Amino acid sequence: MTKIKICGITRLQDALDAAEAGADALGFNFSSQSPRMIDPEKAKDIINKLPPFIQSAGIFVDNSAAEIKAICRYCKLQIVQLHSEEYTPQQARSIKEAKVIKVFRPDNNFSVEEVSEFSKESGVTTFLFDAYQPGIAGGTGQSIGKSLASRIFNELNSSFYTILAGGLNHSNVGDAIRQTKPYGVDTASGVERAPGIKDKEKMKTFIRAVREITYEGSLKDH
Repeated sequence: MTKIKICGITRLQDALDAAEAGADALGFNFSSQSPRMIDPEKAKDIINKLPPFIQSAGIFVDNSAAEIKAICRYCKLQIVQLHSEEYTPQQARSIKEAKVIKVFRPDNNFSVEEVSEFSKESGVTTFLFDAYQPGIAGGTGQSIGKSLASRIFNELNSSFYTILAGGLNHSNVGDAIRQTKPYGVDTASGVERAPGIKDKEKMKTFIRAVREITYEGSLKDH
């Protein structure tokens, strides 16, 4: 079953609505560059009130490894999502407080060997692919090109846990899953009324679309 993360949570009610709708994980953005930034105190309060089995992920762009570790411990994060190209395999390996996901924002010249090399040096086995836009780390609402996404996921799915992000919403996520067959999908702007303000009905519709395509795939397997 395709896993679902709703990213850019800033409000408790949005977190509870996402969990009720069936999200597997919620993302909390600690980057000062993001319009969805949340401070650790507020994130901790929300995470403490989540129902069981909902994973919490911290999104980091401009934080040092020491800051990431401290926020992990303080907020009790289960997942660390490293968005910046500046994060090295050694920094990723040093984070023991949570499961690490490394983010790549591929352009047309992207080589999957970058992923293999990063995994070899860091031990990371889960990778998220977001749309490339110069100077912006994510949450742009832009999608990865179809041919590029197909190439990346077809080459990596057998070796790693792969997550697709970038411009996903209820109307395109089904086709995106058919095309890439990812381990999980990640959305922020696709389920919002405004940056950091989620729309309950959009979250429900998005999650329903993912579950329907997953069910469709399971029927074909039989």
